[in-house]
Amino acid sequence: MENAKWYVIQVVAWTEENVKQSLFQRRTSFWLEDYILDVFIPTYDVISVKTWWAKVKRKKNILPWYILIQMVVTNESWYIVRNTPNVTWFLWAWNIPVPVSDEELEQLKWKVEENTETFSTKYKVWDTAIIIKGPFEWNKWIITEINENKWLLKVNVNLLWRDTPVQLNFSQIKIN
Repeated sequence: MENAKWYVIQVVAWTEENVKQSLFQRRTSFWLEDYILDVFIPTYDVISVKTWWAKVKRKKNILPWYILIQMVVTNESWYIVRNTPNVTWFLWAWNIPVPVSDEELEQLKWKVEENTETFSTKYKVWDTAIIIKGPFEWNKWIITEINENKWLLKVNVNLLWRDTPVQLNFSQIKIN
């Protein structure tokens, strides 16, 4: 519809997906398909590495506790959205919902596309790591370099009174 605009809704923490499902369910229950058009949760995938090479892929919110809804504001549609469970607040001024500008929406969608998949580890440079596999088992060394793309890191091992860089994968160490 030509009158439909995007609006910001604040929700209870960690209930964004539940609110989205509730909004779609209430939309069909109250015959508001022409007024509540879409719900957008700005998220991107984060891959984190746990010990023993366990890769965990999860979604991370760009705007935690907020979702965007595309709707035509009428008294009925606004009432249904405000009274959806776990919706705490509607971005409004003087009792009128304020739409998100097109520039802000494009910028947010661009940020979601840019961060399609990011990688995070619990390891940082200069952390003390204990090698749990290999010839230098159970010795403490300092991490000097991390290659997140190949899942490798370098530690300086003291061999013959010299620091020698040794390349290890994430499953071979644990942080002290």
